[in-house]
Amino acid sequence: MFLLLLCFGDAFFTWLGVSGGMIEEANPLMDRLLGTSVPAFFFVKLSLPAVLIALSGRLDGSALFRISLGAALAVYVSVFLLHAAWIAMM
Repeated sequence: MFLLLLCFGDAFFTWLGVSGGMIEEANPLMDRLLGTSVPAFFFVKLSLPAVLIALSGRLDGSALFRISLGAALAVYVSVFLLHAAWIAMM
């Protein structure tokens, strides 16, 4: 659940920053999606972590799952801290 909250925070703060002209989405595919449909942007942003969470019951003991979950958490914590730094500089 923590992963999904981090992911939502990333999507929200990215949308907020892009719509306010303060930041740019670094991923060209997500940038285009954000420019086309905000709900679709949020859906795609939340989909991959949601799939990982949905698979957690089946793959809980798997080394690949643990590595994937750890990597996802590390990425989203880093991105969330980056967003926090941008907000603090405003």
